[in-house]
Amino acid sequence: MGAEYTLAPMMARRLRSSPLSRVPAAVALALAALVVAGWGLAPPAAAQAPSPPRIAARAAVVIDRQTGHVLYALRPDRRLPMASTTKIMTGVLVVEHVSDYKAMVRAPADVTEPGEGSIWLVPGERLTVDQLMKALLIKSANDAALTLADYVAGTEPAFVARMNEKAAELGLANTHYRNPHGLDQPGHYTSALDLARLARYAMSEPRFRSYVRLYRATIPWRKHPWPRLLISHNALLHDYAWVDGVKTGQTDDAAYCIAASGRYGGRRFIVTLLHEPTPKRRVKDALALFKYAAHLYARREVVSTGAVLAHAQVPYHDEGVDLVVQKPVTALMRTAAQVISLVRAPARLPLPVTQGQVLGAVVYKADGVVVARRWLVAERGFPKADWQTRAGYGVHQAWSWVKDEADRVLSWF
Repeated sequence: MGAEYTLAPMMARRLRSSPLSRVPAAVALALAALVVAGWGLAPPAAAQAPSPPRIAARAAVVIDRQTGHVLYALRPDRRLPMASTTKIMTGVLVVEHVSDYKAMVRAPADVTEPGEGSIWLVPGERLTVDQLMKALLIKSANDAALTLADYVAGTEPAFVARMNEKAAELGLANTHYRNPHGLDQPGHYTSALDLARLARYAMSEPRFRSYVRLYRATIPWRKHPWPRLLISHNALLHDYAWVDGVKTGQTDDAAYCIAASGRYGGRRFIVTLLHEPTPKRRVKDALALFKYAAHLYARREVVSTGAVLAHAQVPYHDEGVDLVVQKPVTALMRTAAQVISLVRAPARLPLPVTQGQVLGAVVYKADGVVVARRWLVAERGFPKADWQTRAGYGVHQAWSWVKDEADRVLSWF
């Protein structure tokens, strides 16, 4: 059922300025006891969910980037090589440990050892952190990964230790790193679910997002009359404006991998694919999973204007006052999601009460996140009670008592 939550600051200010803030101390505690209720609203009748696409990858996952809810899973916990999707973790650690992106970084003596994808750094060459991050996350340069690892932690082994510590901190139980670049190595693996969760975490960092959304960039190239041109291997970034990251990878053992993020059909998703047979199939399957995920969502009406969500007693009036929603609630959410409403409203009110007066609030959640907030207002008003109202109510209460007693006595015969 319902649970406590913190009202938005504006809601709290409005409630503090209501008549509830001016009641006598003797009844303040009673009136401050807010009714918190939660109701599970069943999902509406909907068309049958679409069938998931057939995927060639050995493992795949789709999650909602806002909620983290898993929407599709194919062998999600299977441990597989991850290739250059490793660089997502490398980039995360740089973002979390470096504050000066204009700082100059010197390439270490062993910078050429990883080989393969690189920007042809030479030992002793100097680039800024910002330039190396572009090389890392756009060009997927292994020498940039090694240079940044050395800069952040002093040595590559020390940096890899931090990578594994961060994986443990994030609960990535099926992930283990042996290097910062992703070249095949025994004991270097992840799972589709771990990779999706890591990508979601990384995409929560604005600085990280600023790099992975770029398809191309240039950085200086020492002793050359032209700059280094960095072009992403992520074809989705080039072909689809709604894609905003994150990273591809390819090695002999890992085949073709990707963690992709994008806003499709009004919702942000993360798709991960491990061990796709070809780059074209990687793109095809990623697009199919984005489309499939979007079809699991629809705009739903949660509550209509005037719906009664709480009731409060008022002095000298038996009927009390209903607290209603002032504006309707519609939200884009999973069609199968259960909506939870959390209501805060007083059980009793002092007089006077004005029609439309803000007296409470409701928060709606789906898949663990807030989808809407609305005020609750008085459906009708009650004036301040004069002596005639108070006297009349006293007579009414007395007569009701007499009548109840008479009915009880007559029931004996």
